[in-house]
Amino acid sequence: MKRTLLSVFGLSIALACGAIVGALVQRSHIVRQQSRLLTGQTNPRPSSSSPGASANAAGEPTIPPRLQGRLKLYVLVGQSNIAGRADIPPDIQPSANIFLFGNDYRWKTAQPPLDSSVNQVDLVSADADAGFGPGFTFAQTLINQNNNQIIGLIPCAKADSSITDWSKSPSDETLYGSCLKRIRAASPMGTVSGILFFQGEADAVDAAQFPNLNPDASAWAEKFATFAYNFRADIGDPTIPLVYAQLGQPDSLENLPNWGEIQQQQEQIQIPNGAMIATKDLPMEGVHFTTDSYKVIGQRFADTMTLLQNAIGTAGESIPPAAATQ
Repeated sequence: MKRTLLSVFGLSIALACGAIVGALVQRSHIVRQQSRLLTGQTNPRPSSSSPGASANAAGEPTIPPRLQGRLKLYVLVGQSNIAGRADIPPDIQPSANIFLFGNDYRWKTAQPPLDSSVNQVDLVSADADAGFGPGFTFAQTLINQNNNQIIGLIPCAKADSSITDWSKSPSDETLYGSCLKRIRAASPMGTVSGILFFQGEADAVDAAQFPNLNPDASAWAEKFATFAYNFRADIGDPTIPLVYAQLGQPDSLENLPNWGEIQQQQEQIQIPNGAMIATKDLPMEGVHFTTDSYKVIGQRFADTMTLLQNAIGTAGESIPPAAATQ
């Protein structure tokens, strides 16, 4: 009887120790996986269609150790025109100075489509139709201005999203909350140096005809200013430069009765450390832009971002709103 009790007791002790060791091993594995995820050393969900996704043949991370923590991070926020809907140019060449924190939460060498939904983590912002947009040319232009800098792009756009959809929320099931989560996951590689914003098309529709889009044209400027204040505060730096694009000028404004009102508000809004770029002079295809137009928009984003950064660096404090650039 005693032997039986001792055997049962010994077996219980062994099982308990095994469970503890197993939990510790599992936790250690998770920590290693999270660390590798941020540096691009592993692919938890392999995909041959995600360029630059895995480590190279030598086993080095996508972002070399000497560059880790040195990236200038830029967040791309808004709807389809910041993600892009144009055909990708065949002559696009990746740059050793431009990286992308993709929707799969992995670092890679940047190349379009930046907002690819392959292995998307935050499904709330998934877009199946992402194409060429202004983000890649934006980064290229910054590198042409100063090739000593390393750029990291963080796409957070969602097609058909209204300004209301970008209201402050801590939930990662919202556009605002999921974008913040993505920024925090990417931040070990560098510092957020600017925000690009292109949105307003969804708010230009007739609210009675398209209630599902949640449009609010009359309050666009107020809600955008609130977004800018909250978003920069939640990132942790209220002085982050923010460049936003004014809506373009489609050939037809059918079903877009509030388009002109949004454009007017965008011209008049007052955002400290912020500036608007114009797009009304550029060719469009429906409510989206052509490939060449997106290249020009990217250049304007970069030129205006650099002007803001230089002004902030010189003044050492917030600066008043800058004039629109074209």
